[in-house]
Amino acid sequence: MEIVSINPKRKDEVQAEEQKQSMLEVLAHMKNAVDAGEIKEFVACSLDDDGIAQIHVSAMDLPGSIGLFEIGKHLLISQESFED
Repeated sequence: MEIVSINPKRKDEVQAEEQKQSMLEVLAHMKNAVDAGEIKEFVACSLDDDGIAQIHVSAMDLPGSIGLFEIGKHLLISQESFED
């Protein structure tokens, strides 16, 4: 699986299109993994143009949702510290 890092500093149209395609590839990969039974639960977070965050959850229960969110947060923070 490919890890995609989204850099909000990229501004031009070509880079914006590349970012869009990258996000769609991640979603397609997740859809295929769900179809194959490889993903049973997930939590995702998204930002709109105004910086408003939404959390998207498909989990068995609330504790599982919170745990998945916290793991995702930790991975994002870890990835950011490696990029510096």
